[in-house]
Amino acid sequence: MVLKILCALFVPCFARPPTVTLRNGVEMPLLSAGVYQYNSSEAHASIASAIKVGFTALDTALDYWNQDGVGAALKEAFAAGLRRDQIFVETKVPGCANPAENTTRNPLTCYSDTQKNLERDLESLGLPYVDLVIIHFPPFPSFAVRSCNEITGSCGMARAQWKAMVEFYKAGKAKAIGVSNYCPSCFNCLKDTDVFPMVNQVMMHAGMGVDPGNIVSYGKSKGVVTQAYSALGNTPWTHHAEPEILTGNLTTAIAKAHNVSTVQVALKFLVEAGIPAVTKSSNSAHLASDLDLWSWNLTTEETQQMNEFRINKVFDKYSFACSSIADTVVV
Repeated sequence: MVLKILCALFVPCFARPPTVTLRNGVEMPLLSAGVYQYNSSEAHASIASAIKVGFTALDTALDYWNQDGVGAALKEAFAAGLRRDQIFVETKVPGCANPAENTTRNPLTCYSDTQKNLERDLESLGLPYVDLVIIHFPPFPSFAVRSCNEITGSCGMARAQWKAMVEFYKAGKAKAIGVSNYCPSCFNCLKDTDVFPMVNQVMMHAGMGVDPGNIVSYGKSKGVVTQAYSALGNTPWTHHAEPEILTGNLTTAIAKAHNVSTVQVALKFLVEAGIPAVTKSSNSAHLASDLDLWSWNLTTEETQQMNEFRINKVFDKYSFACSSIADTVVV
């Protein structure tokens, strides 16, 4: 316990997170430090702490409006000796035609708007390239019909955005490209592209199983790595983790058995299944403990219990934009 406290306060003592290999050979760490719902100064402080304690990957987005803070933390880390190839930087561009998102609101300019937003990512981060950039959500019509299709125009918008993504990738400005909140019908819109998405970031946490809506197995069949956001059960409208994860009987019992926290149990559940996860904290000690996932293992029985564990929530789908309800419906 003393060693863990010292590590959390002063130096990273835990092993570097293992990686998963994307379809093009890029190595993606299994754990990333996120900055969702942070302002720029909070993002700056959190990423600076995460790098200090040993995180090798970070996750941000253009529409988090805090990339200047992330970029400032990276600049400081590089000045202190961190090499660019020692940190995996993931960011996002907004999906098309969302009336609440002013940079991609016009459905007729998805391609050019995405081009501009990709360059804005690099500018705000102060980087010549990112390791991974993803489209944050499918085109907005999919929110209404829970699917992507030609009739609503969502497929055409998705293809326009993806064209800009592929060009960005081929220009060497991103080492990998992907999507977020995509269901199979939205992937189907991109079936003819010469560069298929490499990552799909979706909501996934303990209480949903390790293959909600069969999205993980679907991704594997297409060579797409599924990455988890809201790994502690956070919803888009709250800053708080799910109480059943933080203080529930199952996670508490497993945590006690291994002398770890319930947060570590929840993260271990995902990374043990080979699913990269995004977590966040403004507390250096918590960030350091998050990295202590590879010095211990869940037992076979605990893994089965976590797989069967379910949390009944009004909203707990892998995507807020489309779903398995219409996964196979492509018009």
